[in-house]
Amino acid sequence: MKSTFVPPLAASALAAMGFLIPMAWGQSAAAAPPAIDQTCATCHGAKGVSSIQGTPSLAAQPDIFIQYQLVFMRDGSRDPGVMTDDNIRDLAAYYSSLPPPPARAAAGLDEDTTTKIAAFLQQRHCNSCHKEDFSGQGETGRLAGQRPEYLAKALSDFRAGKRRGRGMGAMMEVTGNLSDQNIQLIASYLAAKP
Repeated sequence: MKSTFVPPLAASALAAMGFLIPMAWGQSAAAAPPAIDQTCATCHGAKGVSSIQGTPSLAAQPDIFIQYQLVFMRDGSRDPGVMTDDNIRDLAAYYSSLPPPPARAAAGLDEDTTTKIAAFLQQRHCNSCHKEDFSGQGETGRLAGQRPEYLAKALSDFRAGKRRGRGMGAMMEVTGNLSDQNIQLIASYLAAKP
């Protein structure tokens, strides 16, 4: 597990809300997948890189982000799955320790369009939460190298208020006036990021 500092008071508050914060600092990354990963790998792929359309890659997602998503699934606000707290911690530690998926070819993006998308994402402050390289941090997901159709669906779901996340208000604001075409272009751009 990567070293994560969570102030004790914040950790207590988050734990009271049902979020699982890694409390052991300085542990090494997971050496082997937890047993439950056999179920996850069927769709999310070996080493967390999905080859199934519409299914996200989990490799190199931030530990806390994965924990939030798994809690949302366990609590029924996202499908599928029923998981124990240990499953959630183990899977988050494992997937966050893996190398990221490779960048994908930027479908239909020329240099001018790529420059415009980068400027647009900068204006919307996407890098404030997802980092400059879109590798994610804390409870915000890694977007770089993600499957483009999955990114497009996630953006569309945030725009429609269907997707829950820690940054729901910010994501609804960012996506609120995006056209379907812009969502597709942004998804292709992010998928092509290393």
